[in-house]
Amino acid sequence: MLDLNLDDDVPVVKKTLKVKRPRFDASLVYLTRKFMDLVKRAPDGVLDLNDVATALGVQKRRVYDITSVLDGIDLIQKRSKNHIQWVVKLSQGQILTYQ
Repeated sequence: MLDLNLDDDVPVVKKTLKVKRPRFDASLVYLTRKFMDLVKRAPDGVLDLNDVATALGVQKRRVYDITSVLDGIDLIQKRSKNHIQWVVKLSQGQILTYQ
């Protein structure tokens, strides 16, 4: 095991900044709603997943959780490594909604 102590008397302490959020703010339901807001505003329904993770303030893994479900029910498709596209075609008068 690598010893990170520079001096035996002074241990190295790693500090991380943890931001407390209400549990709902980190839920997949909440994040999926925010994701859908981004899809609605995206040109041609194409999103860069790195930008999505940054905009939502979450790890990319959480974005993958959302996209995996949407891909599984054929609402999105993968365009490239980090890009997805909304593929559901709405007929005139239909509105993309969620609750």
